[in-house]
Amino acid sequence: MRQQKQASDSRTELNMIIRPADANSIGACFGGVTMQWMDMAASICARRHCNMPVNTVSAEHIHFRRALHIGDVAQIVATVVRAFQTSMDLRVQVFSEHTYAGTSELAATAHFIFIGLDDNNKPATVPEFLPMTEEEKLLWQEAGERRKRQRKIEE
Repeated sequence: MRQQKQASDSRTELNMIIRPADANSIGACFGGVTMQWMDMAASICARRHCNMPVNTVSAEHIHFRRALHIGDVAQIVATVVRAFQTSMDLRVQVFSEHTYAGTSELAATAHFIFIGLDDNNKPATVPEFLPMTEEEKLLWQEAGERRKRQRKIEE
C-alpha cells in the first residue's frame, strides 16, 4: 500500500512584495511574474508531498481575478488536492494582502499538475492524498473530473 498524506503535510505559503521591477507601466504585477511565483509554491508543495524531485507537467485554468499592485503583498498558497499514480494535482491561490488595512482579496487561482521523479528522472510513484475535510473531498473529486476531461482531449 502506498503511503498516504494529508493537505496539511505539504501546504506551502510564499509571501512576496510587489516591487516596481515586477510591474507594468500602470503599476500592476505582470501575469508572468505571478505565474512564476505560483509555479514555485506548487513545486515546493509537490516536493513536500512526495519527498522527491518533481517537474511541472501543466498549469491549468489560470484565472486572474484582480490585479496585484506595487506595494501589495502577494500571498501564494499551494495545496495538493489529489495524487494519482505518479502525478499530483495542486490548487494554487494568490491573495493580495493589503497590510496597512489588514485585508486580503483573492487575486488569482490555478491548478498545476506535477510528476514525481526517481533518481533517473523517470516517473515515480507518489504517496496517495487523503482528503479530510468536505472541501478537500470536493476538490479531490473535481481533480478526477479534470483528469478525465484532459485525457479525452489528448485522445
